[in-house]
Amino acid sequence: MSAEKTLDILDLFSYTNDELSVSQISEMLNQPRSSVYRYVRLLRKKDLLIERKEGYYSLGYKFLKYYRIVKNKTNLNLIAEKFMRDLTKEFNEVAMLLVYSNLQTVCLATTNSDSAVKVVSEPGEIVPLYAGGSSKALLAFLDESVVEELYKNIEIVKYTEKTITSLSEMKKELVEIRKKGYATSSGELYEGVTGYGVPIFNSDNKIIASLSISGLNYKMKKLNKEYLVEQLKNAAKEIQSYL
Repeated sequence: MSAEKTLDILDLFSYTNDELSVSQISEMLNQPRSSVYRYVRLLRKKDLLIERKEGYYSLGYKFLKYYRIVKNKTNLNLIAEKFMRDLTKEFNEVAMLLVYSNLQTVCLATTNSDSAVKVVSEPGEIVPLYAGGSSKALLAFLDESVVEELYKNIEIVKYTEKTITSLSEMKKELVEIRKKGYATSSGELYEGVTGYGVPIFNSDNKIIASLSISGLNYKMKKLNKEYLVEQLKNAAKEIQSYL
């Protein structure tokens, strides 16, 4: 069964065409009714189409789930941007927003100052879940089974001498992160780079992202660590208040 054909059917729906019959779909796609019916039956099985009245179909409730996922990520990016810029302006270092995805993290956004050296990933880049303050701030608040699965199924690359490659050592590290409410990294992913990361939770108190500040070691040492972490936590709380 052609995946492209099923997607073609979904593409037919719009504000003006919110309900379609098999006959209408068959005519619009110039496809036999018998073939269209098979595709429609599959889409109904997957909750991508529902039959609102006899013989007429509309987009299914599964799209509400997809909408919420996209909306959550998009809103998070837009909401966080202001607070990330404030952090970068105050500390003159790079702020980064990460989200979890399939035993990895994805850089959702970064803000840079004119003088800040690029020491973090670009938006859209994959970042290891086990290395760096921003990643560990996520990992610490995910289900413990994720940590086990990570070290069992993913090749743990030793990026530097400080990369945590031991599962038992990582578990101890995550306990400390949960106690303190923030994660620290010094040269775990990139040599000579220090970073601090804090978790961001949604309204259900589930971890959805991490917020971090990173910079070259010699510059980060000049900053007041306690104040920096406090401001990171405050920014995370402000972001959470909008979610």
